[in-house]
Amino acid sequence: MNDSPAKAKLSPWTIWVPIIIAALGIVVFYNYLIYRSRIDNDVNRPPILGRLEKDLDLTERSGKTVHLADLKGKVLIISWVFTRCPRGCAAVIAKLKKLQAEFASEPGLQFVSFTLDADDTPEMMKKFAEGIGIKDDSNWWFVNGAKDEVRKFMTSQVQFRPVQDMPEAERLSPDDKYIHDLRVAVIDHRGHVRRLADILNADPEFAKFWDEKLRQDLRYLLNDQKKSPYVPEAAK
Repeated sequence: MNDSPAKAKLSPWTIWVPIIIAALGIVVFYNYLIYRSRIDNDVNRPPILGRLEKDLDLTERSGKTVHLADLKGKVLIISWVFTRCPRGCAAVIAKLKKLQAEFASEPGLQFVSFTLDADDTPEMMKKFAEGIGIKDDSNWWFVNGAKDEVRKFMTSQVQFRPVQDMPEAERLSPDDKYIHDLRVAVIDHRGHVRRLADILNADPEFAKFWDEKLRQDLRYLLNDQKKSPYVPEAAK
């Protein structure tokens, strides 16, 4: 008679539990790598500051009636100027002109310069633009609209600072009527406000920072636009 102890029967769980744990560990690690990759890729993602919800009827420098809704799906650079501005308007447009040249191969980018002066006519806007060398209006609108509607839109949705009247004692000329925001707004192709860039900051280092940040934002948003184009609600 064999008195040696019987060998214990090996349970299937003894084999499968370590395999399951290892598999789960691989899945968790893989998901972590994906998560880290997304974070690394989105380091330069500009924040969402708001959203454009309202359409506007506007008159372009060509004299045509245009609508903001016509630009859905495009990345927008919005500036706020007026044709007789004796301070920083021309300098802002000159900087944006360089930007336009740098991104000339991007059909999904549109510049829109609103005038805050209700007295600016299409002819005045056209003369102002051409005086700075901007003759092609295919990707750059200079527009005017109802004064109250435009100003409300620019402050409540684009989030520019409100316009103020320039005190008479501080005016450089009779046309120096307004104190207004000289930043430029970046709007993504889904209508989100993503940046207010102070490209005309009085400190050269800060101005350089904003110039670089603006270009970085545009590269990111234009790439996002190509990866995930805007689809109108009616087409979904």
